[in-house]
Amino acid sequence: MNITRFALGMLVVVGATSATGCDACGPEQHAITTTAPNNLTLGGDFGTRQVQFVNRRLTQPPATRDAFQFLFNTLDGLTTGEGVAFTLAGTDAVTQEIVTLVLALPVALREGDDYAVGGTFSVDPGAPSESGFWGAHDLQQPGKADVAFLSSTYTFPPVAYTTNFRAVTSSGTVHVTGRSPGHLQVSLDLTFTDANGSVRTLTGDGRADNERFAALCN
Repeated sequence: MNITRFALGMLVVVGATSATGCDACGPEQHAITTTAPNNLTLGGDFGTRQVQFVNRRLTQPPATRDAFQFLFNTLDGLTTGEGVAFTLAGTDAVTQEIVTLVLALPVALREGDDYAVGGTFSVDPGAPSESGFWGAHDLQQPGKADVAFLSSTYTFPPVAYTTNFRAVTSSGTVHVTGRSPGHLQVSLDLTFTDANGSVRTLTGDGRADNERFAALCN
């Protein structure tokens, strides 16, 4: 048997399979992941503790098409609009509360940029389409960051969120430590105060990454 001819035949089969495989089953699919690979550190009158399992993979739904596409395109490098919002959420290692931080940053997002917090806004866990968690955002002060921060307890059935801390004022900085098409990494040093005067701090590194993948074949 001619080994060379056999090997070339196998390459033709593999090449044909690749050319007619899953890449041809539908349009390219997209997702966005937001993570904190080394956890985040939550501080307060209790000392400090870890925010674990900060790992979210966003698709549409739950995000609306407009919100998803705006965030995806901004991470890819598009700079239309004023601000862009994305969410880092995880679990308090001690209380098991859901800790949610929404960052709204100027769309420029250049590596080395420092964004001081210029405003605080509010979001509601469990809201339809997670309105305010993702996508375009009108910044309260151009060139500065807006933030939303809360910790809440999730129970079911029925599904219910009880908010135990909601920031009404915030301060601190967001530093862009890594930036490339489809990738953003930030360093956080933030302080929040709720309506009762309680204070929380949040530090650590977060990231947001675009994903592209082929549609699955039936």
